[in-house]
Amino acid sequence: MPDSMELRTFRWTEAYAVGDAEVDAEHRGLFAVGERFERAMLEGKGKDILRELLVQLVRYAGQHFAHEEQLMARIKFPGLPEHRKEHEGLRRRVEVMMDRAEAGEITMTIETMQFVMGWIERHVLGSDLAIGKFLKQAELAAESLTPGGTA
Repeated sequence: MPDSMELRTFRWTEAYAVGDAEVDAEHRGLFAVGERFERAMLEGKGKDILRELLVQLVRYAGQHFAHEEQLMARIKFPGLPEHRKEHEGLRRRVEVMMDRAEAGEITMTIETMQFVMGWIERHVLGSDLAIGKFLKQAELAAESLTPGGTA
């Protein structure tokens, strides 16, 4: 089996922390969905629960994306339009996967699992950590403008 197809542990670590307690809790939930994909594959139950997991992913991610986009709007994050496009891209891709699973066209495969887990990991480590960095800079700037601050 090629290296890109090897199963690996998919777990939340502090390396994924954005710095907003609610966003980080929601990300833990997304990782929990990824862990369910992983367990289903390892237990040979992937085919049985593929659609259920994809539905859960769409529902949970939709709620999380809405919250995250509200946060970005509130802090005036300049990357909001591109970030929204990433969120919409995942929604569309997973909905297509759900349709294909329902039609019997695809089953739970390592590729399906790795796509979902890889997307979550790349998105959190890339795009979402950029939000955290921006948020931290905004908080530091606000602190410096308050009475007793350094500005």
